[in-house]
Amino acid sequence: MNTVMLSPAMGREEIDQLTEAGHLNAAARDAALVLAGVMPNARKWQQFLSRLFLLLGVTFLVAAIGFFIAYNWDVMGRFAKIGLLEAGLVAAVVVALRGDRESLMSRAALLAAVTLTGPLLAFVGQTYQTGADTYELFRAWALLVLPWVIVARWRPLWCAWLLLANLWLALYFGEAWRPLATSFFAMHAALAHLVFNAAFLVLMEAWGSARVAGSGRTVERLALVFALLAASVLYLAFLLDNHERQLWQLVAAIVVFPGVWAAYRLWRVDVAALALWSFAAIIAAVVTLGKLLVEAHAETAAFLFCGTAAIGLSAWAASWLRGIHRDMETA
Repeated sequence: MNTVMLSPAMGREEIDQLTEAGHLNAAARDAALVLAGVMPNARKWQQFLSRLFLLLGVTFLVAAIGFFIAYNWDVMGRFAKIGLLEAGLVAAVVVALRGDRESLMSRAALLAAVTLTGPLLAFVGQTYQTGADTYELFRAWALLVLPWVIVARWRPLWCAWLLLANLWLALYFGEAWRPLATSFFAMHAALAHLVFNAAFLVLMEAWGSARVAGSGRTVERLALVFALLAASVLYLAFLLDNHERQLWQLVAAIVVFPGVWAAYRLWRVDVAALALWSFAAIIAAVVTLGKLLVEAHAETAAFLFCGTAAIGLSAWAASWLRGIHRDMETA
């Protein structure tokens, strides 16, 4: 076996090529993958597991409080129930305040506080019959915990808050805007989700990427998923609903799809974001093809051509994304 020089800048493909050429054996390949950061070493595994078990412990503890109260609902008085919830909330806040704000323990405590706020609000509304709708619960929940999320500057908390905010919007359009209507898939609801998540994504890309702690880009990609889903709903509704289609639905899709491609291909290259974009674009393209074939009275051919188009576009997208990833590794 010939001697080769390995560097941390190498990617998986370069290491695999050296292995196939006979320059590296199995043990040397594993060591090279660890050196390149592709395969985690023992220290990274220990760090990952310690964080995972801490977050699972916090989540299970909060769930245990809620299930304990629900199981003993008829036995416990209202003051005991609210006292237990408030005690857990206060304890979580005290732990967060006494520790270092940047430590994982403090952020996990704030996660517990954010999670306990919802059951506390639900208990107050259920016990004292406030008459509030479900969307008002999630609205109060999202607004009350927002200062903690901002202070923590932690991606898991921002993901949780983004889910709460989108639930608030979905429930609002399903309960208050047009009761009994499909919440997310109503056109005004989809537009509201699109505007909110797009604005959140722009703000996070401009401000949060450098200031929010946590590995990866989970918050940005979660917001992108919601924005692309809303844009896809608007486009498909414009394409398939001949009676209530409106031009602004098409305009929104035309703005979003090229904008996402330009943002994550030209401005900040992100293969995962481009993969999400490709998935949404393939769905839009296949449905458009099917619509054109049906209008041309070629319903039978639509199944064949739509299936072929989906396979071909998926293969092309995989090759395209692989090329971008390879260019990023060699850059």
